[in-house]
Amino acid sequence: MKPTALDLKKSESSPEAQNKPADGQPPKFLVFYVIGLFIGTVCVMAALIYFIPHKTNLADLEPFIQTEGRRIFIFTAAMMAGCGVLGGCLYDIRGLIKHSINEDFEQRYSLSYVLRPIAGSLTGLIAFFLLLGGALTFTTNDITKGAGWTTFAGRMPYLAVGLLAGYSSQVFMMKLKDIADAIFAPKNLKSGKK
Repeated sequence: MKPTALDLKKSESSPEAQNKPADGQPPKFLVFYVIGLFIGTVCVMAALIYFIPHKTNLADLEPFIQTEGRRIFIFTAAMMAGCGVLGGCLYDIRGLIKHSINEDFEQRYSLSYVLRPIAGSLTGLIAFFLLLGGALTFTTNDITKGAGWTTFAGRMPYLAVGLLAGYSSQVFMMKLKDIADAIFAPKNLKSGKK
């Protein structure tokens, strides 16, 4: 049976037809947004790395940390958030490439592509605070006695964790929920009693 003009009009106005672009490709604005955000964040990160207070001579580091500690903390927190954005953008780029190859992009995916770098920024920052608080740990050759993030070399593992937290922000948030449930669950729920 041949479709009528009314059937064609109904199929064009169906949610499925409106949700999927005709060619199945991601919208150009979304590609430009993700690439632009990535490039902009790389530039901001370069500026942060260039302008962060630093000391070339590591001897007598304690007075330097005492005087510049707050600025170093703010710069490092901003870098962790930036690494989270880069991780979120990297995940978005991977997804855009996949949808472009498979020609299966749907309009309903757009918001997740816009929000993922923001979630990545937040998870990168949360990772920094968890590392500082000791909830996440790793060992480095730390000459600053626990403040490894105050030196350039000591900051690199933190930034790598921020990038990974941004890339896997959804998984990271699920793990945070598990930690919060374990810490804040009432005692009777922990033991299996209701």
